[in-house]
Amino acid sequence: MKLLVAALISTAAFVQPAWSQGDAYPSRPVKLVVPFTAGSASDTAARILVEEVRTAIGTVVVDNRPGANGIIGSSYVAKAPADGYTLLLTSSATHSGIEALYKRPGYDPIKDFVHVARIATIPMVLVARPDAPYKTARELSSYARKSHLRYGYGSGSAQIAAATFAQMADAPSDAIPYKSQPPAVTDLLGSQIDYMVADTSVVMSFLHGGKLNGLAISSPKRLPELPNVPTMAEAGYKNFDLVVWVGLAAPAGTPAAIVERWNQAVNEAVVRPAVVEKLARLGMVPSPASAREHAAFALAQRGIWTSRAAKAGVEQQ
Repeated sequence: MKLLVAALISTAAFVQPAWSQGDAYPSRPVKLVVPFTAGSASDTAARILVEEVRTAIGTVVVDNRPGANGIIGSSYVAKAPADGYTLLLTSSATHSGIEALYKRPGYDPIKDFVHVARIATIPMVLVARPDAPYKTARELSSYARKSHLRYGYGSGSAQIAAATFAQMADAPSDAIPYKSQPPAVTDLLGSQIDYMVADTSVVMSFLHGGKLNGLAISSPKRLPELPNVPTMAEAGYKNFDLVVWVGLAAPAGTPAAIVERWNQAVNEAVVRPAVVEKLARLGMVPSPASAREHAAFALAQRGIWTSRAAKAGVEQQ
């Protein structure tokens, strides 16, 4: 018996928990996986953030793992150790709308992650060419009922958003898929498609340059950067309640103290005037929240995106 106890004590001396309150975190660089391409608005937001949290957290390295509407990068983080050294840049595409598009995305957006923080929301804007015969959302829907239109989409969020608008507006339209949103914008400018619902970050420069018209925006109030673009509610579509967002998550089981530390660092960073300005140039609105609040928000949006996609006839792959 004494030998057994001694053996257990000896073994326990070599068995240490992955992280405890007394450990210095982080003791090495943290990896932030961005499941989208380098240079995208989400990637740019991530790089802004890692610089801003350097003092509070330390070195954070961005690791781009794009593909399949964010599935590749998200699946990678879902399987990572829950030690706070691998985080995921999440979004409405990866954690609110993914199950509306894929029967088996390869990860569970609820069970496999713990939400850490919300960085910003990204209003979507209904855009068309300036030479189009419709200048408002209502005129577009009326025109579509007479002449079948084509809309393009280059992300899961944009697909569901455009399908939802077409369904709500009774605007018969063909859906044209693209690998990303920029090529869809190129074809819109070239008259290959008629309209799209895009992230403001993607079309902001074209709106400011007069190359595209903004017919309606999904934010609850008009953006200061686009004061002449009415909200969806002002345009007559009060039930358009899809919210594009970006945030942070960690593998399920990540210690609460690490989650709280990151949440505090992010919330402090996104309200700094310089960061607010940088995000605004990307068409993003800072949206700090507690980890609990953000988790509830993401869950509620999951229900909304899923139901809207089903009602709009978006088929799962």
